This record gives sequence, structure tokens and C-alpha cells, in this order.
Amino acid sequence: MKEFLANIRPPKYLRYLFFIGYCWYRSFKSERDEAHRTATLFLTIPHLILFIGLFMNLMPDFSSSMGKLNTVLPICFVLGVLFYYLFLYKKKWRDYIEEFNHIKRKEQRIGIIFLFFYLSYYCFLPCDFITNI
Repeated sequence: MKEFLANIRPPKYLRYLFFIGYCWYRSFKSERDEAHRTATLFLTIPHLILFIGLFMNLMPDFSSSMGKLNTVLPICFVLGVLFYYLFLYKKKWRDYIEEFNHIKRKEQRIGIIFLFFYLSYYCFLPCDFITNI
């Protein structure tokens, strides 16, 4: 089981977005030691919003029980564990940084713009689902 968890990798686009988020956070002195955790959290939250929005759209019972913590907390827990194993388990994030370390600063700026649009899309997509209910 440990070998399986050590070999799990996110898709390449998520690894690239992690690298861009890491480099952006790394530029702040207060975030230097925690940039890998912050970048992981930065990618987890929009996906969490997306999954909750999808559940609200696909399952009408879910939106009526939305106020109850016992419906939202399991989703948060599962997604948090998933992103932990994708990025932080056995310091996999260091391999992802080395994988994209050859990218120049100008290309990283383009990646930051791409990351902004990606996260904006994931944050605003569930709002469309909620208004259609």
C-alpha cells in the first residue's frame, strides 16, 4: 500500500500549477518555508468549491442538507487527504519543483496568468450551478 501511495502522481497540469503557485509564494519572505503547503492549499480550495457545487447540482437532497456539517465535512476531508497524497506525502513536491525548474521567469509570469484564470474558472463555475437550482 505504501508503494502505491508513493507512486501516485497528479496530472501534469496540476503539477505545473503547483510549481507556479510555489514559485509565486516563494517570493514572499514570510512564506519561504511554507510555500509548498500554501500552494497545495491554493489548489485544493477551488476543487473543493467545484465538488460541492457539483453535488448541489446533481443531488437535490444534498442542497437541502447543505447547512449540516455532516455533508460538507466528509467532502473536505476526502479532498484534503487526496491532495495531501498527491503533493505532500514523502515530499513529492520537491520532485515537481525539479521537473519544472528549467522554466524561465518570463514563462512563469505567463503561468501565473494561466493559474489565475484556472482558479477563477473553478471558483465561479459552481456559482453557475447554484443559480440554476
